[in-house]
Amino acid sequence: MNTIQRILPLALLTLVGVGIVSCDDPMAERERFIQQTASQRNNGGVHTTSQRFTFTKWIEKSKDSFLLPSINDEETGENTFWASASNDGYSLLAQGVDSYPVIPLKEGAETVGALIRSIKGFYFFGMGTNVIAGALYSGRVNRASLVSKPLESTEFGQPYTAGVPDEMEFIYQYKAGEKVIHGQGKRNIPLPATDKGTAAAIFYDVTEDEHYLNGTNLHTDGRILARGYVELEPTEEGKWTTYKLKLQPTDQTRYDAIDLKTRKYRLALVFSSSFRGAEYIGAVGSELRLKEVVIKDRPKKNN
Repeated sequence: MNTIQRILPLALLTLVGVGIVSCDDPMAERERFIQQTASQRNNGGVHTTSQRFTFTKWIEKSKDSFLLPSINDEETGENTFWASASNDGYSLLAQGVDSYPVIPLKEGAETVGALIRSIKGFYFFGMGTNVIAGALYSGRVNRASLVSKPLESTEFGQPYTAGVPDEMEFIYQYKAGEKVIHGQGKRNIPLPATDKGTAAAIFYDVTEDEHYLNGTNLHTDGRILARGYVELEPTEEGKWTTYKLKLQPTDQTRYDAIDLKTRKYRLALVFSSSFRGAEYIGAVGSELRLKEVVIKDRPKKNN
């Protein structure tokens, strides 16, 4: 493929708006899934509820498009629990289903997890970026703003009623790419010596304001009740590592007043291969491999 053929799709992506996907939110189905997959155990009068995600089954987002992890057999490509704005944005440049930033992780013929990676993009006459950081998150992509407002296009969170999330435990591997760069050639921004991955869990109230958190306010919005965030260092090659990420209350009084019976909440789970990917900073070749995610809810005393 010559240079013009490579650049043309990126120019089209930048200059031409993309269509809006269905904004229907199948809340009832997702709530049913959460309740079905939640397990409770009684230990000395304390209930702990857990929700477990694996990444062994994937579904095609649309015909001849990319794949996303699937949470159950009833899920469709139009409305998925997991989303990836980096995959959506890369669609016109992709050279096949395995070329996207987020793809299934294979061991032989078996799918064992999610591979989230920072890949080479294209930057031409001020358009695009030379590094595209992979991101996988619970939520959706607003394709209407994907080109004009990429940070706003990432809409984070899914309804959560199983309990008050207290901890996210996940099994992962992380490999940093060799050289961190600024994908848009800005030399005045300090670059980290080594890339890092990220994992975050954010629990927020949508009772009065149902707008999604996005790339501009994911960690700062006033509706956030509890959050956890970690930057992931490289792990030993080939070795799976378990990390337990605690969600810390942002305001203890508001946190203690959480009422799952009368108010509505969302939980955003976010994983990325480059911790400064939103600034177009990262290392081509960085990889976050994700095998399992477990959400553990706040312990409650028996009444």
